[in-house]
Amino acid sequence: MAELEQRNLDEVKALSRDEAVEIMRQAGIVGAGGGGFPTYFKWKNPQPNLIVNCTESEPGYWADKMLHKEYFDEFLELFDAMKTIFGIENVIMGVHFKDEEWFSRYDENTDGLYEVVHVPDKYSMGEEKTLIKNIFNDDKGKWVPRRVELPDGNRRPGLPLDAGHIVNNSETLLNIYNAFFLGKPVTTKYLQVFGPDLELVVFEAPLGASATELVGLAGVDVDAEAGNLSVIDGGPYLNEMGIESLGEGDAYVRRTTNGFLVIPKGVASKEYASIKTRRPEDITSLVSKVSGVSIPLGGRFLKPATALVSEGDEVSFEQKIGEPVDEGFSIGVWSSMDGAISSLEEDIVQISGGGMPIEEAEAETEAEATR
Repeated sequence: MAELEQRNLDEVKALSRDEAVEIMRQAGIVGAGGGGFPTYFKWKNPQPNLIVNCTESEPGYWADKMLHKEYFDEFLELFDAMKTIFGIENVIMGVHFKDEEWFSRYDENTDGLYEVVHVPDKYSMGEEKTLIKNIFNDDKGKWVPRRVELPDGNRRPGLPLDAGHIVNNSETLLNIYNAFFLGKPVTTKYLQVFGPDLELVVFEAPLGASATELVGLAGVDVDAEAGNLSVIDGGPYLNEMGIESLGEGDAYVRRTTNGFLVIPKGVASKEYASIKTRRPEDITSLVSKVSGVSIPLGGRFLKPATALVSEGDEVSFEQKIGEPVDEGFSIGVWSSMDGAISSLEEDIVQISGGGMPIEEAEAETEAEATR
């Protein structure tokens, strides 16, 4: 089995397809754009076209665009490697017209490795089939079919692979880069915390971190606002209720969490569909700065991994705590902080301790935000 370890470009290109797929599985990579489908399974059946979904359609979002600024060279190196490993013929980046200037560096450096296609500034571009339709425009032969006939006479909805495409979100691809080149598993999530009365901040947050804690680190006085605010896991359009009433219950950073939208309690999230946010200066890392995490061994499409730890065990950041099972979809699970296993119930691993005191984390986060 291919191990998670540091590799240079030539060593990554030398990976077999099976080895590359297994690295994705062990690293715990799923669709980071919100779908959560296990990425390794998509790449078991490679297609000619890799579509990079750069549209980040939720109003106010910045995190994926920040990643493309921060990790430009890494994305190019990954595109090069993926072409070799999986025989990809085309890497196509789907970018909103409104973000054309933001992605101009890609336009200037294509060099035959990839191409950038601009698509309408519509929320629906985040949906795979719609994005593909707009990328290929009049070439209907490359659109995803509505239905596919099966050998037994039944039909199923068409998928991107039926038209020769695999679609991956920007952060999903960065996680693949980290696994292939750096030997790093998925332990953190890039997300924004924002609201009508809260300036947006982009965090690299440990998986399983408390939404209440992140909202506090973003500048909300949680005690003063208890009972007045709701925390939405997502943006104004696509979301789930995180915390219905701040201070009562909690929510946690999931593999598919892209934002926490903080709004007045009782107000519908779509009331903020026109929200405007200012581009953040940088990404603030919260690694080692949270007081605890609650990490699921499974997920939306995932069979729970087999726990490799027990209550009371001490674990370290990026230590493997869950081994994927062979039945169904399953991925490796890794610790997102140093600390002790305080609970292991209902396939949730809770880790506490190891983070800096909350007051110190708040001070350091505020200092980073003003740099």
